Amino acid sequence: MLRLLKITNFAIIDDLEIAFGPGLNVLTGETGAGKSIIFDALNLTLGARAGGDLVRGGAKEAVVESLFEIPDTAGGSAARSLLEEAGVEMEEEGELIVRRRLAEAGRSRIYLNGVLGTASLLSRVGERLVNIHGQHAHQSLLRPASHLGLLDDFAVTNGERTALGEMVRELKSAEEELSAHRDGVRERAQRADLLRFQVEELEKAALRSGELAEIETELPRLRNAGRLIEGAASLYERLYEAEGSVVEKTGEIQRELEGMAELDQSLGSLAEEAASAQAQLESLADSLRDYADRIEHDPERLEALEARRVVIREMIRKYGANEAECLAYLEECRSSLAAISDEEGTEARLVAERGALRAALAKAALALSEKRAQAAQSLDARMEEALSELGLAGAKFETLITHQEDPEGFIQVDGRAAALRADGVDRAQFHFSPNPGEPPRGLSRVASGGELSRLMLALESSLRRADLIPTLIFDEVDAGIGGAVAEVVGRKLKGVSASHQVLVVTHLPQVASLGDRHFRVEKHVAGERTQTRVELLDDNERVEEIARMGTGLEITDAAREHAREMLEKAE
Repeated sequence: MLRLLKITNFAIIDDLEIAFGPGLNVLTGETGAGKSIIFDALNLTLGARAGGDLVRGGAKEAVVESLFEIPDTAGGSAARSLLEEAGVEMEEEGELIVRRRLAEAGRSRIYLNGVLGTASLLSRVGERLVNIHGQHAHQSLLRPASHLGLLDDFAVTNGERTALGEMVRELKSAEEELSAHRDGVRERAQRADLLRFQVEELEKAALRSGELAEIETELPRLRNAGRLIEGAASLYERLYEAEGSVVEKTGEIQRELEGMAELDQSLGSLAEEAASAQAQLESLADSLRDYADRIEHDPERLEALEARRVVIREMIRKYGANEAECLAYLEECRSSLAAISDEEGTEARLVAERGALRAALAKAALALSEKRAQAAQSLDARMEEALSELGLAGAKFETLITHQEDPEGFIQVDGRAAALRADGVDRAQFHFSPNPGEPPRGLSRVASGGELSRLMLALESSLRRADLIPTLIFDEVDAGIGGAVAEVVGRKLKGVSASHQVLVVTHLPQVASLGDRHFRVEKHVAGERTQTRVELLDDNERVEEIARMGTGLEITDAAREHAREMLEKAE
């Protein structure tokens, strides 16, 4: 919703601030007072192109600021996403302040909540917040690309459309997987050969966790068996068998200490230590003798362990940091090889999955197409009725649904393969003819601003798209009409304002009397310069303005009374 518009040094506007509200906001005033200029300024904060000739004479720059309250709707969420992607932080209240600075030289700067932005970003955000109908460029309804979405809004098919889009994404993923599978036949064959080799090599190696550590412990003993036997025998002899061996001398020391202990009992503990040492030396000698008996000089086992160590080290170099990792890799290879070996089964599964998705998609797309076709007929009838009420009797409105041919498509429409998109196989475009006997044409080719505004009013009253675009602006929607048609225009605008914020420039008292807020736009001269000013009218001022709109410059008591009656009736 547009809350505030502030304009400085723009065209004939010196300094202007307008606080809009919800519901129907009407702007009235004499022709040339500057009503359309206000919307031109607003359009700058919606991403319109700017020129330096719009800067008020004598000023260095023009500044236009808009304060929007972004609703928590589909359109509001889309606008928020665009802003977040651009790094624009939103206020907690969901407010967006757009500032457009336009230099005299033609250069402009755009700020979104204080962050420098681009006209492209602003345009994309603006079209989700405001639609201006009239002789202005910011009209999303004129873009044929948006018509299918509008038809879906009318047909209430957004749920089916969303589901269809998800199915299209699933089909694309399935087709990519199948294509990748087929493209990778040669690569998988090469991969399978490598896996078979690795599995055979690892299985042949028959690794066992901890085996290398055991070999590394045993190899030094086998390599030095002779030296170890000789060393153990020599130590045994020196400890026990040789004349004057260590055990013999220790025994002598023990006996001498025992004799001394008879003379001095304090030496008894030393005699016991000597006895213990004697026993330990005898045990050491026995262990060395047994060790020498166990050691074998086995060249064949040495050769076998050397070869085994080479095999294990080679496996570890190729497949893991140790035997356990190599064995884990062997299991991975076996699993991968089993998956690749099921080539035909995988192909059949992927083809079947794609076929099932295509069948479901075709059914859903054709059902959606049928619902759209029925809704198009209903929309056309409702639009022609609404246009007739708005003074365009005999006008024709057609919703054309077409299909783009795709030779490779799998969905048949009218006997031909149709191209599929995320929103289905349909293309929609609104056509319009304001005069009987003339063929309907695309909306962008409608020349009359008044007819175009009434067409848009009829569309908006039929579609009620408040969840998508919260603010609608109608610039002189009542051009060339009056009487009963004027009342219909007013009622439709009032009806649309129940679900939208509506801003309308009008010359009809029937429309102005229905406004929730009434602004008068005036042009006056101050200090030999022309300025436009806007005033929010109170109840008495509204009576005067509506009376003026009905009678002209001379306002009679009867005109005032009639104005009061119109306001009371509207209320």
